[in-house]
Amino acid sequence: MSLNIAVIGAGIMGLSTAYKVMKDIPNCKVTVFFDKCSPETTGNVAAGFIYPYPCGRPYADGQDEPKLFGWFEKTMDWLKVLYKNPDAYKMGINPVSGYIMGGAVPEYATKLFPDFREIDPKAQSAFMISQQPGHTFTTWQCDCSKYLPWLMDQIKAMGGRFIRHHINAFSDLKDFDLIVNCTGINANFITNDKKMQPDRGQVIVVKAPWINHFYISGTDTYILPRMEEVVLGGTHQVGDYNLKENPADTKKIWRECLKICPSLKYGEIKEVRVGLRPGRSAIRIEVEEMNLDGKTVPVLHNYGHGGAGVTFHWGCAIEASDALQTYLKKINKTKKSSESSIKDIIPMVNAISLSKL
Repeated sequence: MSLNIAVIGAGIMGLSTAYKVMKDIPNCKVTVFFDKCSPETTGNVAAGFIYPYPCGRPYADGQDEPKLFGWFEKTMDWLKVLYKNPDAYKMGINPVSGYIMGGAVPEYATKLFPDFREIDPKAQSAFMISQQPGHTFTTWQCDCSKYLPWLMDQIKAMGGRFIRHHINAFSDLKDFDLIVNCTGINANFITNDKKMQPDRGQVIVVKAPWINHFYISGTDTYILPRMEEVVLGGTHQVGDYNLKENPADTKKIWRECLKICPSLKYGEIKEVRVGLRPGRSAIRIEVEEMNLDGKTVPVLHNYGHGGAGVTFHWGCAIEASDALQTYLKKINKTKKSSESSIKDIIPMVNAISLSKL
């Protein structure tokens, strides 16, 4: 019998988890429920720059660096595979090189950037405005304006369905065999998870095709080229749910980015975008059995990725799918054990009945 699975969320976590689960569990039926999909998701606001942004407090709630490294490494490997595909442009996958100035780079991350090194002072003096010490490396760009539609197409090709419908509570989906919770910041409401809090990000999107390298200065100022636009940022405003543009933030972003790359003043401003990073003390990936109106339904959680959702998405999708498969194997083993016990009991009952004749 095939599993009937409901996935809540069509952002990068919902789509990548749905795709991986469908690959790993043959003949399952998947329906993705969503309020917003590309180009309306938080992932579309993000630049899709693969870099280990903070996604919580390392070592909190069991989230240690080896686990972060594993998610990061698996995502890097996945994007490398996709880049070798002739349709890499359609997927939104491309390498990008650049500079990070100021701020510490996690040691585990440097191991996965093959060309990671300190910025050469002579090159910096010749080609860069900023003279802050820093590092240069090449990483992946995962443009969600292309990547998310591609994932949706893959899921549809495997028989998955998409329904735009707001899910108020898990009990709305009690008729499904299993629920996958990839609700991002909305996990705060559907799970009542008090560890969740928004990390508001505001960016400016410009058309500036001459910008080919990324520039990151400190924690809040960055210039990140995508395939057809450049994303300027940014803000980290924890606890702020405001999805409207803050003009003061826009002015600050523009001013700080022009200090790094003055030629941006000739760029065409396309729009200002705002998104809410799903902040949490640690990413939550686990299966929880829930009683939904008298029926026990397993819920697979995969949320709380903060600003590192794109960076860790495939590694987390793998872990989520693995957690689900482990749970299903355990359930099947328990079921078989119960059936075996029943088979042993029946002859005993029959024997007792015969002895009474």
